[in-house]
Amino acid sequence: MIKVGVIGLGTASLTGHLPALAASSRFELVALLDTRKEQVDGASTRFPAPHLCSDKDAFFALPELEAVIVATPPDAHAALAAEALQSGKHVLVEKPLARTVEESRSLVNLAEGARLTLCVGHEKRFHPSLERVRELLEEGSIGTPFYCGVHWASAAKLDPARLVPEGFRDGYTWRWRDRSVGGGIVQDHLPHYVDLVRHWTKGEPEGVYAHCLNTARDLLGWSAGDSVWEDIGIVVVRFSSGLVLRFETSVVGRSLSPIWSLGSGLGEWTEYGYLLGTRGALVFDLLPWDSSEHGRVALWQLERAGTEGRGWTQVEQPEPVRRRGGASAAMFLAQAEAWADVIDGRESRIARGADGAVCVATVEAAYRSVETRAEMPVEGLLQVAA
Repeated sequence: MIKVGVIGLGTASLTGHLPALAASSRFELVALLDTRKEQVDGASTRFPAPHLCSDKDAFFALPELEAVIVATPPDAHAALAAEALQSGKHVLVEKPLARTVEESRSLVNLAEGARLTLCVGHEKRFHPSLERVRELLEEGSIGTPFYCGVHWASAAKLDPARLVPEGFRDGYTWRWRDRSVGGGIVQDHLPHYVDLVRHWTKGEPEGVYAHCLNTARDLLGWSAGDSVWEDIGIVVVRFSSGLVLRFETSVVGRSLSPIWSLGSGLGEWTEYGYLLGTRGALVFDLLPWDSSEHGRVALWQLERAGTEGRGWTQVEQPEPVRRRGGASAAMFLAQAEAWADVIDGRESRIARGADGAVCVATVEAAYRSVETRAEMPVEGLLQVAA
């Protein structure tokens, strides 16, 4: 078994990484690290580990530690991942890999030089419903995809006291207030779908145009210190495959989802998307990541519409495992198993450090586009970092 430690004991660890490690037969949890002692104590009651640390030097000095998950806010990713690699540990970093392309490239080079695995937590690759989307695309169900639209949003900032679920307030506000993390809702959400489009189509992002608003600060009367980053972003990404991704994300309002009809404003997130292809189209509509239900996928195919008079049809998926965590449990467990495969020298579909660097470059290009009001190239950022 791979002896693993987890750094950062917030929502991502408690909802995703730690339950996955506990469910896997390939890992042994040996250490927890967080600067907040109460977080360590709380996490250890659910996920016991022999070493409970609030000091990183003591954590990295543990002789039995073989692998590390870094699940802190983004401003600490690069330094902690670098220290883990320098200590001879395999590393899985929550997305984004780092705040900048330069930080990302430095980690990739460090891992390559040390012959250690550097992977990135793009766990949506393993979401059961999004896996079905990948299979449909590979089967040619809609022909060649040329357009993908995604809406991923909540209305939390309109009334945080009422619209942020109980127990999750801190998970929202640190990003709203902390300038050191390097970005807002675009940095948080865009990497997932850039990674998915790359994973689905094998195309690379080439150009990015974006527009962002800080609605809470400019229209809702929030102080600049309480809303330092954008809270709505619209990003258009051109891929080398010819596909265009239009990505919109928000924490100040959301639309009604097409299948589940989510979006009342009294829940949390609406997340759906659609792909247009030369022979059809498909829609995916996801529930919150810890729901016990899978998302829904619907398909329209030109040939069947023309010859059979058949319109949109629901796509069958395996029944969900109805337990705490739902889709979250499935995708984080699959990601953990894929990480173990890499460590063991096997083939794996997990996102590597280089994949994470491309996603960071796309986010960086988006923010530069906001500043310049022009499309920004992605490859140039990667070349400068190299």
